[in-house]
Amino acid sequence: MEHNYITLDEHSKIKRLMVFQKDNNLDGKDNLDTLPSSPAVYAVCGRVNGQPANPRFVGETENLREAVKLHFDKSETGIDEYFKEFMLSIKSKELLYEELPDSSQDDRMLLKKKWESKFNPQCNKELNEIH
Repeated sequence: MEHNYITLDEHSKIKRLMVFQKDNNLDGKDNLDTLPSSPAVYAVCGRVNGQPANPRFVGETENLREAVKLHFDKSETGIDEYFKEFMLSIKSKELLYEELPDSSQDDRMLLKKKWESKFNPQCNKELNEIH
């Protein structure tokens, strides 16, 4: 399987952060409270060779911190079963996000569609087994 690596140029407004939730890593790390609570568009990716790769999900939200925390909640409904499996696993997760403090939901939806086209998020059984 080839990996879908995400490369960001140095002028990109997109920020990168490895995200940890205490129940989903061997070290008990948790950094979700460090995420901004601002409106944003974001992508959840795996991590391969130190780079974000194989995007699993692209979303938009009024509150990035709460949206990402919800993805780690076992009771979250309405999401793809393989994405949920990935989020609850001990696999490395990298978050790409762009804060959009003065945006409307329509603004964020437009950018989300661009990200979906650019990053081509996919989450499936094969991807979860490999990375």
